[in-house]
Amino acid sequence: MRTLIIPLMTTALVVAGTAAAGDGADRAAGYAGSEACRDCHADLFPHFERNVHAGSLVRTRAGVAGCESCHGPAAAHAEDPSQLGGLITFAAGKEGEGARACLTCHRDNQTVSPFLRATHGRSGLACTACHASPHAPAPVQLVRARVNSQREGAPVVGRHLKGDRDELCLSCHPQLRGSLAMPFRHPVAEGAISCSSCHNPHLNGATYASTRNQCLSCHEDKRGPWAFEHAPVAEDCTSCHEPHGSVAPSLLRTAEPFLCLSCHVLPDDRHGQEIGGTRFSRAIYQRCTTCHGAVHGSHGDRHLKK
Repeated sequence: MRTLIIPLMTTALVVAGTAAAGDGADRAAGYAGSEACRDCHADLFPHFERNVHAGSLVRTRAGVAGCESCHGPAAAHAEDPSQLGGLITFAAGKEGEGARACLTCHRDNQTVSPFLRATHGRSGLACTACHASPHAPAPVQLVRARVNSQREGAPVVGRHLKGDRDELCLSCHPQLRGSLAMPFRHPVAEGAISCSSCHNPHLNGATYASTRNQCLSCHEDKRGPWAFEHAPVAEDCTSCHEPHGSVAPSLLRTAEPFLCLSCHVLPDDRHGQEIGGTRFSRAIYQRCTTCHGAVHGSHGDRHLKK
């Protein structure tokens, strides 16, 4: 047993020595500590100290905590406030630099880490465009999506948002406001789901799963597999459905039967009728699902009849 204990103790001493050396290296590299920041920025500290980012456990990869974990080494700035070199100020025009500072800690989150390669990041959108600053004048509250967080495809909690999560999205995507007010829509306005229930704002606004799997995370009864499949259902739900809202029931892109007729012809031997010597398809005067009710798939009828 002694031969095992001695190497472990030696290792612990080496690690401790390395950590101490690291702390010294950080100071030598120009870190001043948060107390130095307080001397000039005292007005920010009452709010910052109530924020999770002020916690001693929030550290960069270099092991630095406090203000400099986000703003970078500030010793030169503390000595001469006009010296801003090396500081990350999160100012306009430096959105990418600010986002990289945030990702120093948040890059282990796979739903957040692709941000700089995604549309929002490449378009120069700053993290603080949606997320409240750690210096926010009021305690920031976590906003939780009101869904079952254990469900497959459930949204990630919205963290430190500046306002209502959906209003934040619509402030940049106003063209969707009308869709979300359609007679048939997902219950975003009612607060049952939110934009982030389906979309990941840190990854091109894409859905968390493929579009079909995202839909099926709620509409599980449509998953199948079916003995007789309806091809569009197996490929992409949005072939038939408008996910944000529609004037047609069931969020259909076009009302029946015209949606169905965009893919299917109407042979007279099945749907034909003759009046006054003229043959026509009576199917255009009724809903296809009146007969073909198993439109998402069937185990018993290849024509998807009920």
